[in-house]
Amino acid sequence: MTVDVKAGGDRLWSEAAADTLAELTGQVHKRAKAIHGDVDVEAVHDMRTATRRLRTAITIYGEDADRDDREAVEDELRRITRRLGAVRDLDVLLETLEKASNARGGKLDPNDLDPLRRSWGDERATEAERLTAELKRGRFDDALAGAEQLGETVDGGTGDGARDGDQQLRVAHRAPTLIWASFGEVLAYEIDPLTADPAAIHEMRIAAKKLRYTLEAFQDALEPGATLIEEVTALQDAGGQMHDAIVARDRARETTRGADDLDKAERAAIEAFAGAQDRRAESCRPITAHRLTAVRSRVFRESLARAIVGMGHIAPRY
Repeated sequence: MTVDVKAGGDRLWSEAAADTLAELTGQVHKRAKAIHGDVDVEAVHDMRTATRRLRTAITIYGEDADRDDREAVEDELRRITRRLGAVRDLDVLLETLEKASNARGGKLDPNDLDPLRRSWGDERATEAERLTAELKRGRFDDALAGAEQLGETVDGGTGDGARDGDQQLRVAHRAPTLIWASFGEVLAYEIDPLTADPAAIHEMRIAAKKLRYTLEAFQDALEPGATLIEEVTALQDAGGQMHDAIVARDRARETTRGADDLDKAERAAIEAFAGAQDRRAESCRPITAHRLTAVRSRVFRESLARAIVGMGHIAPRY
């Protein structure tokens, strides 16, 4: 008797670990090479996403790796992620500022927002220098090499993880538990985005991001045509828009409080910008609520269950 298993779910766990970590490490290395000079906005965004995917993959596959080796890699990737995040956050602030300045029918004089533009621009330049300096350190290259090596040390089931003698672990054996655990973290946020504290919504968004990257890690093993990732990404984006608006509001008012050389028109313009961001944040609440309801729904749960069942389905063939 032979068995028919979907190719993705049938992959050996050890092979999936080695291939995934090698591929994602290569992507991070490639993205890092694109960060130089003025530090392009898109290059920062792309590397930040690639680094987050690599960190998720290490969480997924690195459980069997040497703890000290894994922690050394994770510590450096966290350091890089913070540097990338500092630059990316300022890129988002500056983009938000330009959209407000160029809005049709707006009452803001773009010149009156120059204090914000200068302050955030200078801060962005400083953070970009710190990022490029960090990427040039030997410990960053060592971390990438270490991340790839972690994948080569994953136990595929021939040791303590063996089942029924010489049976080896496959993606379909472990992926369902990891996916459901990530989904459970999202479900644990029993909040109403229409009234919830923004901090709780932001934490829920982080959980949704983890679920998204976990689903992406096993995308080739999921049911073809599933829209799970798209729905989780929509939730993540909705919460992200709200968070970005709140950060822009708070940073603008912080700049106003810390400056003694602003004239009346500049203070009024900055406060108007902050007020607009506050309203934008509130407008994101119903969208976030709708997206969270969709992900928490029975329809989504059943779709997720079908995708996982399909991943591990083994049909006897005589």
